[in-house]
Amino acid sequence: MKPPPRFRPRRIVLRNGREVTLRAIAETDAAEIVQAFERLSPESRYSRFMQHKKRISDIALERGVRPQPGREFAFVVTIPAADGIDIVAAAQYVATAPGDVETCEFAITVAEDWRGTGIARRLLASLLRRARRDGYKTMEGWVTAANTSMLMLARRLHFKVEPVPGDATVLRVQRAL
Repeated sequence: MKPPPRFRPRRIVLRNGREVTLRAIAETDAAEIVQAFERLSPESRYSRFMQHKKRISDIALERGVRPQPGREFAFVVTIPAADGIDIVAAAQYVATAPGDVETCEFAITVAEDWRGTGIARRLLASLLRRARRDGYKTMEGWVTAANTSMLMLARRLHFKVEPVPGDATVLRVQRAL
């Protein structure tokens, strides 16, 4: 199996005219990921993790900054900051189960003051392309029913939206690649 193609950083202009850099996550991003998490509101943390989290676990952080090539991928969106960069959004996909080579699950996080700029759409479209290159056949995600922005985006990008049996608070979004 040949290694997946590298992802070159890209400068993108958002709807509001601001420029950001979209790039693959790096191990050196760990401290910035923690800072980005700490800047999220409790509601945003709940929407992303579907549970109340006060901090990112060391295990989750480690796994997040070291995705398995060809099986997992993570993007970050960065802006210049006094200390180097700030991460204002991130997205990833992982196999839904160990050994699953057909279906991956995605997750996206966007800082509150960067919502409505088109970042989530760019991230999800990039994840779809990358997962297809990695050989996945289906991408899915779990979205809280209250997260109407994510549900609208999923529908716009042709995901099927389905209820989760026994849980009216969560919907499953799925798309063939």
